[in-house]
Amino acid sequence: MITTIIFDFGGVLGTDADTILYEVLAKYGTTKEKTLEIWNKHWPKMKIDDERVDAIWKTIEEYTKTDIKKVSEEYNQMIAVNPEMLNLCKDLKQKGYKLAILGNETYDWMNIKRQKGNLKEIFDVVYSSADLKTSKPSKEAYLKTLKKLNAKPEETIFIDDRESNTLAAEKLGIKSFVFTNINKLKQDLSKINLI
Repeated sequence: MITTIIFDFGGVLGTDADTILYEVLAKYGTTKEKTLEIWNKHWPKMKIDDERVDAIWKTIEEYTKTDIKKVSEEYNQMIAVNPEMLNLCKDLKQKGYKLAILGNETYDWMNIKRQKGNLKEIFDVVYSSADLKTSKPSKEAYLKTLKKLNAKPEETIFIDDRESNTLAAEKLGIKSFVFTNINKLKQDLSKINLI
């Protein structure tokens, strides 16, 4: 019997961190290739909290020669939570399921998402990879989340837009769905009688 549902954030419940960065920096004339280079330099450290977001902003400031406060504010404003997905989560919560978020995300940006979506009101656990000091698809990320929820793998569903992450969860015995859109997710959940 399923008791617990764990959601990824970026690309599932809301915006993806790198996608926003491409969009914001494009306004300042930065190519996608250069943005990707900057992202790849910082993301591996940021997502496990070995580096805070001010490090990537400093690199961007050096490269773009723009007011980084303005750029970071634009970025933060673009962080969004999908209201339709939150409504689905609220419905699942009302049905008695334990809900969690397990996102590969920086500590700082996840806090913005927590506030914008009032995530603590819906989810029993909201973890970023930075909170855990490990990221998906490492098994530790899933196991730490399950432990916090007091949930068993076989009683848990995991939803992520990256197949590498769902495959890693499946290896631990967690039934998983690759997220493409909310209608497909509803179909997947309906097939196993969760909605």
